[in-house]
Amino acid sequence: MEIEERGHRVLAILLKEFTIEHTITSLSKEISVSRVGLWKIIKKLKMEELVTIKPIGKGKTSTHVMKLNWDNPILEKTLILILSQEANKQKRWFWEFSQLENQSDFTILYGSILHSPEKANDIDIINVVSKKGAFIKIDKISTEKQASQLKKVHDINFTPKEFKSELKKPNKAFIHAVKTGTVLYGQEKFIKFMKGLLT
Repeated sequence: MEIEERGHRVLAILLKEFTIEHTITSLSKEISVSRVGLWKIIKKLKMEELVTIKPIGKGKTSTHVMKLNWDNPILEKTLILILSQEANKQKRWFWEFSQLENQSDFTILYGSILHSPEKANDIDIINVVSKKGAFIKIDKISTEKQASQLKKVHDINFTPKEFKSELKKPNKAFIHAVKTGTVLYGQEKFIKFMKGLLT
């Protein structure tokens, strides 16, 4: 895995895992790379001003916490690219549920359908919706899609305020969905939503 690809992994983790203050040790475990290797990645990201490094503690017990640098306007563009590349790996579902794109602020596909599509019983989807009337349209789309799917379409719909409340509780199931899921549509709005949680 190239340094740039690993750097993208780090940025995605810092975006999606908002409940954790990530250190060199935790990030190295997440992407299966040595601490030395991760320092190289972090230094490159810091040089590009995409992350900030904050020292915590003193002496032998000191560590460094990594955070996204929202002051850099390039960060959001980079994150949109990363999330779009993730969505591109789920072409089948991207096309299957394309009608949701114009109804939801953002749509997250999560659960076993991502890594074990043959064994998965459900297609798990979260839609975060601002537009009035969109909930009814989304229910109709889901009902129509269910008719053509052998697997159960299990969709949960929230307003941004409701979803934020669930994540803040914290609702572990939805936190896990954000961490491991793929943002099929609305990457830009998802990033702005997460920025509101992280800053």
